[in-house]
Amino acid sequence: MFIIEEQELKISLQRWNRDTPFFAPVQERWVSGYQKFAQGEWQPEHFTVPAIRDALPLKSLFFPPFQKVAEYPSRNRQITEVEGMVILFPKSCDLQALKILDKVFAEGDYPDPYYMQARRKHIIVATDCTLAGEHCFCTLMNSQPFPKDNFDLNITPLDGVYLIETGSATGKQILEKYFQHLQPALPKHLKQRDRLRERITRSVQEHNQSFKYYQTHQQAIEKHLDSDIWEYLSRTCVECGICTQICPTCHCFLLYDQPAGKRYERIKVWDSCFFAGYARMAGGLTPRLRLADRFKNRFYHKFDSFVTNFGTEACTGCGRCVEGCMGNIDLREVLMELEKRVVLKENIDLN
Repeated sequence: MFIIEEQELKISLQRWNRDTPFFAPVQERWVSGYQKFAQGEWQPEHFTVPAIRDALPLKSLFFPPFQKVAEYPSRNRQITEVEGMVILFPKSCDLQALKILDKVFAEGDYPDPYYMQARRKHIIVATDCTLAGEHCFCTLMNSQPFPKDNFDLNITPLDGVYLIETGSATGKQILEKYFQHLQPALPKHLKQRDRLRERITRSVQEHNQSFKYYQTHQQAIEKHLDSDIWEYLSRTCVECGICTQICPTCHCFLLYDQPAGKRYERIKVWDSCFFAGYARMAGGLTPRLRLADRFKNRFYHKFDSFVTNFGTEACTGCGRCVEGCMGNIDLREVLMELEKRVVLKENIDLN
């Protein structure tokens, strides 16, 4: 653990950017967003550490919304090189989401070569949340508003200084090469960080104190697979698909071919299980013609089948789906309604 003054941190980052492109948050008026900086473009005035996660998910840097994956006819191995970048200041919910995407794109018999390249080449400099967002519920998903792993460096803002923790061998090499004027962290700095983390965690928990679950989400969903409750829960959904697009763990995609001169390109784009054509088969048949069925499928996938297949829920509690939903559907409330009906039906003892 090390500490560094803010001005020295800015200089170190600028020195690093001379060799490696950055993907970093910027503050424009009252809006915070991410921007790509080519080598040498990032300046100290661009330095900003967001209080909570950005509106857009980190997954787009590893699993792009539009990507050419092949060209044919060709006999050559067609794997385009992915440009490595430094990703500044993502939050814990996005890092946890990468673990979930790893199970889909990096593990198993057929890993995605583009995703694997991005995971290998991109360097992550994470940071703690310093506020509890209105829609954040990471603590309900057995997570926390600060990173524990899956980063190369993690930076925690303290009073006047920044605490730096290394999370990989690459992170240690980066510190040695680009960061100067580092000082060993003292016990008081670690205590200060722990107090900050405890305060933010309590704040997230207080935001979500009305949501209490007495069984797993998988159990509640499985008891409603044949229920008509999904018609009620999906009544305000407009099928825009925004919840799946800004979700950091949703990973459905569609492949299509298009002409490119005398050749053809194969393109991979994001898809959404909310779209009516998502499950359509030959002849135009679809097993999920009704919106309620597609709505149920999303929850079933995230909290039931994904748990069965991969041992974890496909949700990190980032709250983006709640924040972006035009139908004002709150995932936490959906899960509570499923839970409530099971409790009432089976007379479960809540003591």
